[in-house]
Amino acid sequence: MPDRSSLTVLALIVALTASTLTLGAGVAAADSQVAIQSATVDSETPRVGEDVTVRTTIRNFESATTAARINQVSLRQGTRTLTTSKDPGTIGTGGSIELPLTTTFDSPGRKQLTVHVYGVSADGNVFNLEYPVSMTVNDHGGDVQLSLETPTDPSTESRVNVTVANGAATNVSNLRLTLSGPNATVEDASRVNASLLGGRERVVGYDVTFDGAGRHPLTATLGYRDPNGNRDTVTETRTFVVDPARVDAELDAEVVRENDTARIDTSLTNFGNVPLEGVRLRAESDGETVARKLVGDVGIESTRDVSIGESSLPAGEVTLHAVYEAAGDTHETATVVDFAPTTDGRITLTGIEVLPAGGSIRLAGSASNTGETTVTGAVVSVVGTDRVTPVSPAKDYFVGNVPAGEFTSFELTARLAGNRTDAVPVRISYIADGREYSRVVEVDLADAGGGAPAGPQAGRGEPDGPPGGGGFLGVGRIDVVGLLLRLAAVLAVGAGVIYWWRRRGDDEQ
Repeated sequence: MPDRSSLTVLALIVALTASTLTLGAGVAAADSQVAIQSATVDSETPRVGEDVTVRTTIRNFESATTAARINQVSLRQGTRTLTTSKDPGTIGTGGSIELPLTTTFDSPGRKQLTVHVYGVSADGNVFNLEYPVSMTVNDHGGDVQLSLETPTDPSTESRVNVTVANGAATNVSNLRLTLSGPNATVEDASRVNASLLGGRERVVGYDVTFDGAGRHPLTATLGYRDPNGNRDTVTETRTFVVDPARVDAELDAEVVRENDTARIDTSLTNFGNVPLEGVRLRAESDGETVARKLVGDVGIESTRDVSIGESSLPAGEVTLHAVYEAAGDTHETATVVDFAPTTDGRITLTGIEVLPAGGSIRLAGSASNTGETTVTGAVVSVVGTDRVTPVSPAKDYFVGNVPAGEFTSFELTARLAGNRTDAVPVRISYIADGREYSRVVEVDLADAGGGAPAGPQAGRGEPDGPPGGGGFLGVGRIDVVGLLLRLAAVLAVGAGVIYWWRRRGDDEQ
């Protein structure tokens, strides 16, 4: 039988062992065989904003006579609970369970944490276990940086550009950039992108509406994953001094004439500090709307151009109205132009006939002024081609002045290269409204009157005549030799008749 001193020492050892199991790692509760066997941190160098996981292993030793139910496992920092796993399950005799507890930290530094386990054994004994965990959280490193700026002085409606720069040599991925402010409304505030290469930067533009003038902060927040797959976050805040909204737009217009057409070119310029949105352009004449145009938005310090064709415009004063939305209100800017359509003074060829002229053809017709003002210095001429040759006596014809609504006759002569030539190009040149005009029209020989053949054989067998002349006795050109022969024949016949008449008279006497 052991002595009393031996029993005292054994009791003391048991007591110290129980105390150690209660306070240290890998020990069980005093009245159960359940213990926190380990608690390890996944990442050796956790950083601010990254997910940090503490893996906790809970064991029910073989010496336990009953199973143990785990009701709750929590990770705490002082009195603050960072994350909790509820009802993770029951651990049988000799069994264990591993639980991941994941959290993040907003600041770097040394972190002292504690794992708390609450449970009850099958025989009703309640236990409460604790396990200390320590780690060092590093800063995010500053490889990815943000900057905020506006292209112009900020106003109540501004464009804010956020620059994302990756200063590291490696790529970052799964980027999500968000812009926000307490006194601002940001259109499409959150943007995502797949990746950003190392050493590169990207500018993301936001349309921001501030509540009013004054100092207003904006915060850009970027979440991304580094090359190791760890989640990181970087933020940047800047306070903008916002000016009051200033609406200042100018509408200019001018009449432009090109290629025998006219139009009105307009330009709306934004000199204010807020964009012009929903712009509409309206043209009025004598109080009636004659044309409408939808115009795109006009940004700050920019211009938008719009043209209106003459088919929509009458002659005379045209008032142009630009209506738009700016700074929450509807505004209008107007200007007036004096529009003169190109139909004021225009030469058109009408009534053309094609007549044979020996080995050539003659085009006879009218140069008609279908406009409303006088045309001066009008000239029509045959244009030479590989199948058409201008020939004398009328390669070109000076028409001269043609009053509005009047016409002047003209004649042109040309030689054709064969019987397959079906059109003659004619150039029309004139001056109208102080401007020179020139264009080429095709005279279709099949459509023109006169029925003359198209080839050079058309006039063969008939004498030539001058353009526009009727000839002599139906002949196109005055033939001097033929005329003398015909006069001689007439005189001879007349002399014979007189001689016969006189001789008859002598015989009767």
